[in-house]
Amino acid sequence: MQDNINPQQPIRTPVSTVNAEDLIRRLLDDNAQLKGENEQLRKIIEANNAVIDRLTNSMAFQQELIQQLRDEIAILKGQKPKPKIPPSSLEGTKGNKKFHERFKKIPKSEQSIVFASRVNNLVNSIKPLSWFRVSKIAHANTTLQVRGYGISRLAKSIVKKVKRKRSKPGQPNGKPRHKKKGKLEIHNQVDIHPPNIPEGAEFKGYKPYLVQDIIFQPYNTLYRRGQWLLPNGSYLTGQLPKEVNGHYGPELISYVFFQCHCCRVTEPLLHDQLQAKKIKISSGKINEILTKKLDLFHAEVDELLPAGVMANPQLLTDDTGGRHKGINQYTTIIGNDYFSVFTTTESKSRINFLKLLQRNKEHYVLNEDTIAYLHKTNVAGYLPGYIALSLGKRFFTSADWELFLKKHNITRANDVRFVTEAALFASLFEHGIPRNLLIHSDDAGQFDVVLFFNTLCWIHEERHYRKLIMVNDQAKADLERVREQIWTIYSNLKTYKLTPDPDLKTVIEKQFDEIFQQQTSSATLNHQLQKTLKKKDALLGVLVRPDSAIHNNPSETAARKAKTKFKVSGGTRSDCGRAARDTFLSLQQTCLKLGINFIEFLQDRVRGLYKIPRLAELICQRALRAFRTIIFRCASSALTALGEKSTVAILSKCIASCALSFRTELISQRIMTLFTVTISDFDSADSQTAILTA
Repeated sequence: MQDNINPQQPIRTPVSTVNAEDLIRRLLDDNAQLKGENEQLRKIIEANNAVIDRLTNSMAFQQELIQQLRDEIAILKGQKPKPKIPPSSLEGTKGNKKFHERFKKIPKSEQSIVFASRVNNLVNSIKPLSWFRVSKIAHANTTLQVRGYGISRLAKSIVKKVKRKRSKPGQPNGKPRHKKKGKLEIHNQVDIHPPNIPEGAEFKGYKPYLVQDIIFQPYNTLYRRGQWLLPNGSYLTGQLPKEVNGHYGPELISYVFFQCHCCRVTEPLLHDQLQAKKIKISSGKINEILTKKLDLFHAEVDELLPAGVMANPQLLTDDTGGRHKGINQYTTIIGNDYFSVFTTTESKSRINFLKLLQRNKEHYVLNEDTIAYLHKTNVAGYLPGYIALSLGKRFFTSADWELFLKKHNITRANDVRFVTEAALFASLFEHGIPRNLLIHSDDAGQFDVVLFFNTLCWIHEERHYRKLIMVNDQAKADLERVREQIWTIYSNLKTYKLTPDPDLKTVIEKQFDEIFQQQTSSATLNHQLQKTLKKKDALLGVLVRPDSAIHNNPSETAARKAKTKFKVSGGTRSDCGRAARDTFLSLQQTCLKLGINFIEFLQDRVRGLYKIPRLAELICQRALRAFRTIIFRCASSALTALGEKSTVAILSKCIASCALSFRTELISQRIMTLFTVTISDFDSADSQTAILTA
């Protein structure tokens, strides 16, 4: 049959006629079926991408944890862990972009507000500018807001002019140049003349050439105390100077303190150094100098926290690990612009933090503050009312407090913890802690004390995004965009902190919602954005209190000091050594913040001279000086607006009396009282007397 088929003849197949409507309906059904399958495949792919994203980040976290465990095992075996090589500083940082690069990405409807705040920030940071120039720049700033949304040539010229006024060419902004030779004390002056001076030469003075050197040598003093035999048979002996408290002088003791606690020289190396300089001292004596008879130093550190929170009612907190007696412990750093206090304890719980705010004076109080704290925590509903039956009771030892809890059948772990926190919290106000205290942290749970104003560090929050690992190009682009947006809002927060502006506050709140409510192609990134969104109140705390911090860098820097000390010297072996390490770290960092030479401070304290006031007094003086500066600036602005010279003496006396209170809220209230008084009121004697007695 195959031979009978003609290959050139076409094969005809039966064709069935299809109605057009049936064909369209069939195509629509097929299209709907394909859409359903496509939607199912899309959901499967999204689910798989989310799983891959989550597993990738989980794997990275596990690898990091494994490496930490390997390093710890290597240390226990006496080996060296994997070295941490930081990136080169020459490569620069990706997150810290210039203002004009971030400014281009801000919506045009918000550019005028952000730029106006930026110009205000630059103007207020300039001291050398005269009032006439500042007023011209401020007037130009107001014209910018009226002219429109873009950046005009006038604005650019103002910024360039302001930056030129801030520093000299080639000099970093904010770092004034100091003369190196003008403040040096000359101990020896040698005049040198050239040999064989020819006749007719005329002397034209000296060309100075300064050489700095140091003399480090033993200086032994033999005190020959005269002895006189009295008629009654007793002896009268000459008295040693007050600064002599043993066979080692104050200079040597100060040097030992400075080398060990500031320069991180270990005790064996310090012993070898002193032996090389022919100073006869044993290693045990060096340890005794460093750890014993330090009550005066400990007492001065105990005064720092009450004085610091009185001067500035906010605390920056952080902690780091350490070793004591072969056991892992934690060093907690508490401080602000005026002081830093280091304390090493076995725990880093919230109870431990509240005890540190008491400066280790255990005090438990049951009052209305205790009940208010319990209502803010997740405790059983009956517990606040049960504790209310014992209001007014106080306990000064942990044993008495535990006995009270057992007597009232409060034995559950969570109930004991929350009640103890509430009792410690209520006692803080009797130890000098203000009720409007602000606590800035890196989102560690032990620092989150309810009923206090809590803020978080933006640098730590951005690190969560830096650690994320994206699995595709789109997710990587989304992550990079989110990080740029975070740095933009961070820059705006810094501007608002220096020059608070209601319009800029609205812009920042809108930016925050837009950034952290967006949806990206990465499920892990979306999850992190939702976590950050829940921290909105704490991250935007500077909008409520412009004096609050937006980063925790000072506490982190202080924590590195403690960590470096631990890495160099190892863990402490006695309670006296641990207390000495914490005390001198606190004194060193506080002296650094107050601008005090630490070795001069040690020499003054060891000699018992106290020519340098106590650090707590210096903190109060610095705070008073800062408050007076702010008030006099406000008063000068008010007087300029009033144009009335007769009110200068009245305002000066009133401001001086206001600043003596050391309380920011009281000063602000009294300033508002001053500004609401009219010129006619100043002229009356009754108003003057009322203002001066306010």
